[in-house]
Amino acid sequence: MALLAFFQITGVLAQQTEVTGTVTVASDGMPLPGVNVLVKGTNDGTVTDMDGNYAIEVAADAVLVFSSLGFENQEQAIEGRSVINVAMIEDMEGLDEVVVTSLGIEREKKALGYAVQEIQGEDITKTNQPNIVSALQGQTAGVQITNSGGAPGQSARIIIRGVNSLDPNADNQPLFVIDGVPVDNSTTESGSTPRGLSNRAADINPNDIESMNVLKGAAATALYGVRAANGAVIITTKKGKAGDVRINVNSSIGFEEVNQYPEIQDVYGQGFGGVYDPNSFWPNWGPSIDEIREIDPDAQINDIWRDAMRTGIQIDNSFNISGGNEKANFYASLNNLDQEGIIPFSDWGRTSARLNGELKFSDQFKVAGNMSYTISGGNRVPHDRFMERMVYNTPMQDINDYINEDGTMKSIGTNTNPIYDARFSTFEDEVNRIIGNLNFTYSPFEWMDVNYLIGTDFYTDSRTEITPGPLGIEGEVPLSSQGFITETRIDSRDINSNLFITLKKQWDDKWNTTLRVGNDVFERDYERVDATGENFVIPQFYDLSYASQISNSQDKRKKRLVGLYGDLMVDYDDMLFLNITARNDWTSTLPQGNNSFFYPSVNLGFAFTEAFEMPEVLSYGKLRASYAEVGKDTDPYRIGQTYTSPGIFPLGGEVGFTRFSQFGDLGLKPERTTSIELGTDLRFFGNRLGIDFTWYKSNSKDQIIPVPVSESSGFSTFITNAGEIENQGVEFIITGNPIRTEDFTWNVTLNAAYNQNEVVSIREGIEQIQVGSQYGYAGSTVTMQLIEGEAYGNIFGSSYERYGADANNLFLNEDLPKVIGENGFPVRNGNQLILGNTTPKWIGGLKNDFTYKNFDLSFLIDFRTGLEQYSQYDNFFSAFGIAEYTLDRNETRVFEGVLADGTPNTQEVWLGQGEGPDGRDYGAGYYRNNYRTVSENFVHDASFIKLRNISLGYNFGDNVLDAISFLETARVSVAANNIILYTPWDGFDPESFSAGAGGNATGFTGLGYPGVQSLFFTLNLGL
Repeated sequence: MALLAFFQITGVLAQQTEVTGTVTVASDGMPLPGVNVLVKGTNDGTVTDMDGNYAIEVAADAVLVFSSLGFENQEQAIEGRSVINVAMIEDMEGLDEVVVTSLGIEREKKALGYAVQEIQGEDITKTNQPNIVSALQGQTAGVQITNSGGAPGQSARIIIRGVNSLDPNADNQPLFVIDGVPVDNSTTESGSTPRGLSNRAADINPNDIESMNVLKGAAATALYGVRAANGAVIITTKKGKAGDVRINVNSSIGFEEVNQYPEIQDVYGQGFGGVYDPNSFWPNWGPSIDEIREIDPDAQINDIWRDAMRTGIQIDNSFNISGGNEKANFYASLNNLDQEGIIPFSDWGRTSARLNGELKFSDQFKVAGNMSYTISGGNRVPHDRFMERMVYNTPMQDINDYINEDGTMKSIGTNTNPIYDARFSTFEDEVNRIIGNLNFTYSPFEWMDVNYLIGTDFYTDSRTEITPGPLGIEGEVPLSSQGFITETRIDSRDINSNLFITLKKQWDDKWNTTLRVGNDVFERDYERVDATGENFVIPQFYDLSYASQISNSQDKRKKRLVGLYGDLMVDYDDMLFLNITARNDWTSTLPQGNNSFFYPSVNLGFAFTEAFEMPEVLSYGKLRASYAEVGKDTDPYRIGQTYTSPGIFPLGGEVGFTRFSQFGDLGLKPERTTSIELGTDLRFFGNRLGIDFTWYKSNSKDQIIPVPVSESSGFSTFITNAGEIENQGVEFIITGNPIRTEDFTWNVTLNAAYNQNEVVSIREGIEQIQVGSQYGYAGSTVTMQLIEGEAYGNIFGSSYERYGADANNLFLNEDLPKVIGENGFPVRNGNQLILGNTTPKWIGGLKNDFTYKNFDLSFLIDFRTGLEQYSQYDNFFSAFGIAEYTLDRNETRVFEGVLADGTPNTQEVWLGQGEGPDGRDYGAGYYRNNYRTVSENFVHDASFIKLRNISLGYNFGDNVLDAISFLETARVSVAANNIILYTPWDGFDPESFSAGAGGNATGFTGLGYPGVQSLFFTLNLGL
């Protein structure tokens, strides 16, 4: 028997043979890497290398199966052959990739009746952006990303297809979902001076991301209900794969600098009225530097704006390990990022760990789970206060010489040195965050799946803000007369529970249906406690216990949302796809009777090239259409009358509450958004050219808005349903593969989107809704107001009076001549007119990817156009003689315009301060008396074109990898961000804005943290 067994085994081994070959593309003969080569009926196999080659040991009677995304599968019987070359035929149907949609459901893109766009993880990490929201800039059609500044860890705002709410404080950003679990992306800015705090998506490690899918319309997000009324960003993290354990190590270092400075003058120095005073408060209204040197030969004008800034540094190190088999897989990662900003003493860091895993207990039951833990935070300098104090400081002193030996501040003309303030007025935050979920899948039958997903998002945000008081040293100029410390603690906990059943039925060879029904429960607990201590008893001992005045506040909120939903997909012959959804939500934030609301959606996709004969040039064609409704509730405790504790309590040991000034409508209804979308997906020349076009229109009605009411009612605002806003627009995505040879490929993608919005209606009796305002000197303050029949984002402010202007026209007509007053200067019009609009008409991006052998080069250009912003910098620069255009301060001018009677102005006036050459006293001069008082002067075109990112990489070949046995892959790359900026805007990067990602007044730049350009060097190793 043993001898028989030996001969049997020998016979089997003898039948094993090695098969080699090359896999190419049938259309052009190019080698095809990454093709799966499996022995049919087993898990044994290999993949083709970079040159399309493979080698595999198989039995003589085996059949090999060749498969690759975008190509038809091929089977090849061995039949005694040792070399089998295969030419893969492109499968246009297969090129419709699988994308992740609502509830983590994977669907073929061709089956969708709405627009969705996927960004791969490598396209995210190529940008070297710590914040994944910033990494999306220019890569997705109809998605507007706005960085609130260049500070370390500073927030970024994302808006999909325009603003959907008239509420000035509403969150218009989309829902973020990680591996099926919705997570928080809020931004809680500091209460006093802006500090550039993070949106919570900044806690996510970009290196962990496999892909991001952007769901844009209501039809795409209908199953998520209320929370995804503004769209959704679906993030899928990396997972382990069957095979050997894989280890990846990534390390990068980057350097940052300001990418654009304002045009400033360097001729006139310290003093006022042309008189030099080295101790003057006024930094730039003195005489010229040549005149000053006659008094002080050593005097010089420094470029303090560049001198005060530093070279920022960013260091990012990450490690991940993954592996698995057919029963289990895992993925684990560690990441540490440290960032120092361009403003001194500003920094931020993030350390994260992640563990993903899946266990397959049987063909019927599996469990998947993941958990991430993140610590993030840093020192947030008061950037707007820093930049304001830069305005006041004289350029004739060294801005970096800010501290005396005794620790007190060096001050000129009682001005606060901004670097001293940045060093000692600290604001440190630390966020500890856990995001995790468990996903159970049970498949009792082939036609039935039961899924249960439970997840949590929990974080604590600890903040300590300190401004020192006097040190008790004679002659010091303290930052504060008393000093204070504020301790803030924020706890937020989200729980998501989702149970759904999937029923699948193949009726015949053409009809296929899938039905999902489920229950979704969401609960949020939020608590914030603030304690402030003022007047330190002991200098430099910063503790609440050593402050003589203590005040505190506490805010608790709880919200619950329960939903039932259904999702029916009907597929006819893999070419016609009908999807119907329905959902009903019950919310805790609306009054009984109105807290239950139902909304449906329907979408249709038709791959018409599967049904009809088409010209050979058209490889694939699809039409899509959708209609959807989605409801939206409000924040907790906005119904009826509520009470609050005034800031003066506790007082003398007594506590107290008073009626809150806001009253909520007892009949408050949910908001309702109705969306229509039409689109097409066309591909030509064997998928070498693709065109995706979408038209959409959405109307959000019954807007829940705080509206002002008469104080006689006992309240100042009334929460009610009070308006409607409409957005409509188009989106284009054009993809191309102009060149594809054995050594060289070129892929290009262009996306562009146009959006037009309108405030359709506001409740009768309400003339306007103010979204925000920004200070300007002497009557040049601007506001963003919403008026019925006008667009969202209009900027209102003062202007020059125009001759012949229509008194009923809300818009400034710059084509009309200015009215010149009897004093020879343009007349200021204090009536608030529309000076511009902050919403871009067009946004988009152009991405190019090139590969040549082992080299790859990519660059991304993005743009926005058709918008204006208010430059508070420009307003301050004009008031303090800093702007370059104030160089004409000692010249005379005849202002172009007409007198009140319409005759041309001929009067010559002097622009300077004091007595002019004509003997007339011009006081503080044109720029302080006139120019700085008119908002019109500071509302500018904020369009731009940016080289957002350029990256050059090299992948080491086998000659290097074979010499280092433990290396599987190695790559080096260099990348740069924002190194080219073309814009008519004079100032720091126009993309920055002062409100932070949590605000909607994006048209006000404020005195924010300047935008930056960066250069990165990266090493990636695979072990």
